[in-house]
Amino acid sequence: MPRYACSSIRSIRWLTHNTGWTMRLLLPRQYHAWSCSPEISAARVNWSGPLAADSLARLEPDLTHARYKNPLDALALLRAVSQGYPIPLLSDFSHAQIHWIIKTGFAPLVCFLSRTDSRRFESPLWCDLESANLSVRFSNDLQHETLRHLLKCSQGLLPPMTLLKGCSVASEFYPETHLRVMRDLDVLVEAKDQPIIESLLFEMGFRQQSTNTAAYYLMHHHSMPFYHPPTGVWVEIHHGLFPQANRLSALPVFSRDNIAAESRLCQVDGIAVKRFTPELQIVYTASHWALGLIDLKHRGGLFALLDTIFILHGAQQGLRWKMIFDWVRNSVAATHLYLLLSYLQNKNIVRIDQDILRELFGQQKSFGITNLRIAHWLITRYLVAGSVPIARGKLSILWENLLRDQGPSKNLATFFRQIFNLPVFPKSQLGMP
Repeated sequence: MPRYACSSIRSIRWLTHNTGWTMRLLLPRQYHAWSCSPEISAARVNWSGPLAADSLARLEPDLTHARYKNPLDALALLRAVSQGYPIPLLSDFSHAQIHWIIKTGFAPLVCFLSRTDSRRFESPLWCDLESANLSVRFSNDLQHETLRHLLKCSQGLLPPMTLLKGCSVASEFYPETHLRVMRDLDVLVEAKDQPIIESLLFEMGFRQQSTNTAAYYLMHHHSMPFYHPPTGVWVEIHHGLFPQANRLSALPVFSRDNIAAESRLCQVDGIAVKRFTPELQIVYTASHWALGLIDLKHRGGLFALLDTIFILHGAQQGLRWKMIFDWVRNSVAATHLYLLLSYLQNKNIVRIDQDILRELFGQQKSFGITNLRIAHWLITRYLVAGSVPIARGKLSILWENLLRDQGPSKNLATFFRQIFNLPVFPKSQLGMP
């Protein structure tokens, strides 16, 4: 069977060339249908094999190439955090690199990592970098002060609320809380307690504000966001972790019983609150991050990687991996966690035991070698380099299909059928089992 480049669309040609895809063109009647040929091995493989790892390593793009708008390799910063590597002197950074650092929210991190650099003031953009750092500190301080005031007002009115996302991870695992940029405060309460805490927010001067209608939030996992005009602080009151329409909400790992079992009491300024155990926190972080990939939420996407680094390093007794395996077994949560950990491992950011990756790979149903190479490439190109490799609509469709748990071959076939509006043919004609 001949091999084809398979597309006149530039972005698809690049994708097939740089990922080693080969396609075969079938012509049933007068229609065209795409199918992955056996040569690319889209089926699930033993990802722990050395050949598979070598082939993925060759996919690392050159972030200094002119086609990348943001030449600084954010992965180097993440490695510096994780492994203690030094970062270059700030005086050696270009203007474009400093602007990219500020745009991604990494200014506090770079200032923290360069605190021993005696020449940092020689950078012509040091003032811009330090201004961004101080702005984040100020914004985070406002949010933490809002949280403390809300906790004080709620004492005796409802059980301890659970801190979510940045406001929980930053204060528990980060060396300094301002290193974790937060867009809003997220807290979790029981549905019956939601009116109580919302009334407290109204009394504090907050108002509900959103581009979505009130009806949208009737089936959502949190109420309409609250906004405080004088301070610019946003607060979201959650009664669940994911929307009811999303199948993640039905997984046992994110059930109310498991959330209750995996939440532990702690204190913020002497007031009781709850936090997730590191095990639940890392699974939740991975799934929340993966949904952001589908929704093309570029802003903040790198902080899920940073959160994971600090969670892995900060878990004092080590993570209970067997329990995590039991939670995510044969579910899309395993796909999300495997994608996150395999990316960090492949980019030499953290060291994950190969037995852990092998177990997670066997529990997920989404990735073969080709699908995983594409997913890793998209993360680097989109989140790290800040470039949209294909049209945004197609990129969202691609992420949605890559993360489905219907099998690697079917995931790719579904993506091409959707973007080219191709008819569905019997599996026998498409060469699929």
